[in-house]
Amino acid sequence: MRHLAIALCALALSVAAPSAAWSQSTGQILGRVLEADTRQPVATADVNIEGTDLHVLTSERGDFIFVSVPTGEHKLRVSRIGFAHTVVTVLVRASRSTQLTIELSTAPVEVEGVTAEVEKVRLIEPDVTVTHEVILGTELRELPVDNVEQVVELTVGVSDGRFRGGRVGQEVYRIDGLEVKNQSEAATQGAGLELAPSSIEEIEVVTGGFGVDNGAALSGVVSYVTRRGSPERWQGRASLSGDHWAPSDLSWGFTGLSMSLGGPLKFLGAGSTIFGDLLFQGLVDGDARARGLTCLEPEDGDVDLAAEIDALSSSPTAGHLYCPYTSSRLPYQRGDKMIAFLRFDQPLHRNVDMFLTFLYNRRQQELYTPEFKYNPVYQLGQRTKGYLANLTIDWSTHRAGQAYRVVARAAAMRLDRHLGAVDPWTFDERGRVAGFGLSDFRFLGEEFVRAPIEEQLASGQAVPGYVRPGGSTGTPFGPAAEGIFFTEGAPDIANWNVTDFIGGDLIGEILSSAGHAIRAGAMTRLYEIESYERTLAYLPGSLPSYARFYPTTVAGWAEAELLAAHDVTIQIGARFEGFRSGISFSEDRVDFLSPVIDTDWHTLFLPRVGVAVPVPGTYGRTMFRFNYGLVAQAPDFRFFLDTTLGDSLRTDIRRQGNPNLTFERGTSWEIGLDQLLGERLSLGVTGYMKELNNLITSSLTFSGFAENQFTTGDFGSVRGVELTLRGSWPAFDFRIGYALSSAKGVTSSAFEDPGGGLTERRLEFPLAFDRRHSIDLTLLAGRAAGSTERKWGITGTAALRSGYPLDRRVELVDDVVPEIDERLPWTHWLNLRTTWDFGRPPGCAGCSFRAVLDARNIFGQDNVIALRRDTGSLAPSLEDLQAIAGEVPDDMEPIPLESPRYSSQVDLNADGLITADEMRTGRFAAALDRNDPSLFFGPGSSLRLGIEIQF
Repeated sequence: MRHLAIALCALALSVAAPSAAWSQSTGQILGRVLEADTRQPVATADVNIEGTDLHVLTSERGDFIFVSVPTGEHKLRVSRIGFAHTVVTVLVRASRSTQLTIELSTAPVEVEGVTAEVEKVRLIEPDVTVTHEVILGTELRELPVDNVEQVVELTVGVSDGRFRGGRVGQEVYRIDGLEVKNQSEAATQGAGLELAPSSIEEIEVVTGGFGVDNGAALSGVVSYVTRRGSPERWQGRASLSGDHWAPSDLSWGFTGLSMSLGGPLKFLGAGSTIFGDLLFQGLVDGDARARGLTCLEPEDGDVDLAAEIDALSSSPTAGHLYCPYTSSRLPYQRGDKMIAFLRFDQPLHRNVDMFLTFLYNRRQQELYTPEFKYNPVYQLGQRTKGYLANLTIDWSTHRAGQAYRVVARAAAMRLDRHLGAVDPWTFDERGRVAGFGLSDFRFLGEEFVRAPIEEQLASGQAVPGYVRPGGSTGTPFGPAAEGIFFTEGAPDIANWNVTDFIGGDLIGEILSSAGHAIRAGAMTRLYEIESYERTLAYLPGSLPSYARFYPTTVAGWAEAELLAAHDVTIQIGARFEGFRSGISFSEDRVDFLSPVIDTDWHTLFLPRVGVAVPVPGTYGRTMFRFNYGLVAQAPDFRFFLDTTLGDSLRTDIRRQGNPNLTFERGTSWEIGLDQLLGERLSLGVTGYMKELNNLITSSLTFSGFAENQFTTGDFGSVRGVELTLRGSWPAFDFRIGYALSSAKGVTSSAFEDPGGGLTERRLEFPLAFDRRHSIDLTLLAGRAAGSTERKWGITGTAALRSGYPLDRRVELVDDVVPEIDERLPWTHWLNLRTTWDFGRPPGCAGCSFRAVLDARNIFGQDNVIALRRDTGSLAPSLEDLQAIAGEVPDDMEPIPLESPRYSSQVDLNADGLITADEMRTGRFAAALDRNDPSLFFGPGSSLRLGIEIQF
């Protein structure tokens, strides 16, 4: 009851105080109206935003301010008796202030004047103290991408979901200002929820200098602003693309269908809008690799292994056993994705707006497992379903020179992931169109493993449908494949995880047209986590690992933003963070007599400062920024449980969970300089350093904690320099970024026996995600860059990156620590998307349609993204393969033709008997086949055709 009382108090706090993530879905406009001839301020001029009921009168200084302005293009109409009316077009971005000066010309007779000033790309941002990248929705929908993660990857400093050297999970995601971090499994499952690119108005990726409204992150913040329906007319879009028509080596079996529709609901009053978006994707190979299903080739290993592979492949009697099954696509990767999004906007009063969003995700896919390559019935698969509902009420009022705003938000989310053996019905009888099926995957025994844990323990039975894996009949290696491939039975794991939360946010702010602002806020999240894992699920009496607990997180913040003399922007703020795991269990979960841990609240105070300064004498062409702050995040909740996890320091060993882990913390410094090289070109330079403390690892032992228990005892640092060049012309935009970084971690026992005691030796080596060099390029031309005069459009994305540190598992040799200086190879790719607009289709005057050609990895690079930890190559050692072959005893009884285990493939001399030598040859070939390096490569080439219709 005490826990419940604390949780209820935290929820009450969230609806009684301002909250974080307040402004991520709307923006502000700060302006001043001057007389054109005299440059004197124009007071009491009427300024209104067309299509809305937002209007204010300018102050005595000619200032005005708008808050809660929807993102996108807007027309500002400015009028006053004795002056010509003026209309100015502005581009409003989420959580940012757009500053402008409007000049009015005197006119004895009122004359309408129009000024169109759409800032397509902000080359210099005079009021921004952070390092960030903004991708507008109009640009996003032109890029050769399938999901928003690929867009985030184009940001300087982001590689493979890692932000500036951090591991996956050290970032936070926001949807319309709502923090939606997958707190339960962020370190392995990423964001958890996904938005379709066609449902997004804007993406902002912050890699450094987080404001106080951004918490729960060490390395990055990704904010999505969703689209809303037009208040003026109905608009829609539909697209269909696929690569099934292409040659097999240029096809992933991809089909994508996207549909969007939005517009006004006039029967509910002015300003009421609705927007809906649906995305369907069918996947034959949902994790495409450049070499598809391949085999070990001579160049993949050392010279000794190469000689053995050459001998096997050239053998007149055994050559057929080398590489018997290859394909341009990986088998057993079928799956589909569905994303549905709905947004409803409704003005409740002149100063009160409400919007409601609902997001649904379903992603499901078979998972290629080499051991089950030849299993005709059972494969491993995963399904993830998610729901997010968000209700936001926004109150604002404008007075001469000032604005006041309060935002209240309530949200609920569920993430449900199931991993297990796929029921054969899923692909034998489940209806599919172009690879997509409306019904969910079925998994063996899912109803049983989701039943109350007491019922499972009482039954003592195996998971229904699971059969012990075994057999070898059906492989090209016959009995020689026993224990290497399983052609009978099913994968032996059943695992699921459900995360629910309800949350509340409330914020308040006061803004002045002079550019000053005071903000404060608070938030809370009340979680329920259920985690289940059962290995050897085919075995009666095998016990599942199950946990249910109720974590709580709370945060509060306050910030002052000042616009000082000479347009200097200063942000000073502080953030309070708190969390509690909500778990009580034994200190030693093996000993039922050990003391019980009752976890406490963990709290932190995080000050943050940011400054943006126009360099004097440069007339606004050179900007300097600086920021400093403490950052922190609560541990991923799975660290609280017994688990196997690859942490930042790469110990990757099963350890006992720790319900009392504290925050992972960091200190961040950053300086940046932006220079306008011309009217269309800018260059940015950023230097940063992060000191990471309390990194979660499993390599230390502290008083009060059991050995091999997760602790926050290690630390690291990340240093880097980033260069960004961007340009914008009427029919061409580009940006290119280069990042140079070094990420190192310090640990005491990365190489010692996990069961041994604490040593005093401390070792420093590269963190697992130390990406030294990376270059990213994005370009848009023609219609894709906003040029409506051209029928063609071209977009391209490219990357060139050095490899991560090779994740080796090594041991001390004569008490000497070996050097870990090996790295994965460099990778690079280029994607291009071209479009041709055909204009209006027959019978639809308000429509337009165009053809799309989308090419991925057009140079066909293999891109090695991983290597074996033991050998540092794509292949195991010859000794390991020979050891598998040597498991056949010399005195093995020959297998005659009459035996059910007999296979003509392994009877190399066709004499009706399989001898020990023939079994060893077959077993060596099976071991080679089992160790195919398919999963060590990046995506292959793909060529897609599509059509898009807009109305």
